[in-house]
Amino acid sequence: MHIPDGLIGKSDIASTLINPEYQLIIYAIISIILLILVFNKFRKNHTEKDIPKVALFVVACVIVQMIEIPLPVPACVHISLITILALYDLDLSMIVYAFVTIIQAFLGEGGVSTMGINVLNLAILAPLIAYYVYNILKSYNKNIALFLSGFATITLLGVIVSIEYALAGVYPLTFGLTVITPIEAVVGVLEGIVTVFVMNALLKVKPELVPELAESNGE
Repeated sequence: MHIPDGLIGKSDIASTLINPEYQLIIYAIISIILLILVFNKFRKNHTEKDIPKVALFVVACVIVQMIEIPLPVPACVHISLITILALYDLDLSMIVYAFVTIIQAFLGEGGVSTMGINVLNLAILAPLIAYYVYNILKSYNKNIALFLSGFATITLLGVIVSIEYALAGVYPLTFGLTVITPIEAVVGVLEGIVTVFVMNALLKVKPELVPELAESNGE
């Protein structure tokens, strides 16, 4: 879920969360620092042969996310593939989603002035949620873990964005939790179903693309 351009908060201090004049600098710096840390870790565990994978995943995510589900609020939602990428490689998924978010900002999805907060939400927080929800639950049932990972990632993003809107004085928290989050939860159900279907399909034809499931399957 992207936060679009043009949102101005009404609170004096907390509005720096979203107001363009502050948000561009604050979240851009935070995102750049985090991505540098992720990139350095990525370089230690990967080679130049992995660069084409990054490009391929970026293109795939941008194409898939062109299929949008409209919302009655200033945001857009779609199937994200976040869980699938996070379980393939957490560091790679963060780098991929950073590029995806930047590209989408210039394609009119999300916003340029809100790019920093969108990168923070989608490229840092979302993959972490997806990865850890699955790994916490996988010992019980891997398919349930996959579904809940996809569902929780999208739903919690709705909660996070609702809190950000509320702190910035754009929308009251009650609006975010009763309108934005439930809609995101519906999309989360779709995300969970797609995650289970795609991951199991890949396990059959390309198990190396789903190392988490391949390991579990081997056990």
